[in-house]
Amino acid sequence: MPDPGAPVPNAPVVVEFVVAAGKKEQARGWARVADSAVVDRGNGAAPDPADVTFTATPADAAALHDGSLDLTVGFMRGQVKMSGDFGTLLRLLPLTGGVAPRVRVADLLPA
Repeated sequence: MPDPGAPVPNAPVVVEFVVAAGKKEQARGWARVADSAVVDRGNGAAPDPADVTFTATPADAAALHDGSLDLTVGFMRGQVKMSGDFGTLLRLLPLTGGVAPRVRVADLLPA
């Protein structure tokens, strides 16, 4: 069984983040994660299909940005929805938590 704390493999992972109130999308951004770091990012739809897409309300996105809500906790509580590859999610989430996260959640959110 793979170590869930292991870095995301060298193959880049595209993460998309949607901020929406109800069904009304307010912002969308994407980030490419490789070697446990954000190597590219932008606003709008990702140029490549997303491996994982997160969706959160504006209030939850603000809490994720300022660090008062942990991405893993938000996902487990249902505050942050996810679609895409669950295996990739399990490799990505450990990189975003802890005292010194290797991937800052703020870098995954739309600018």
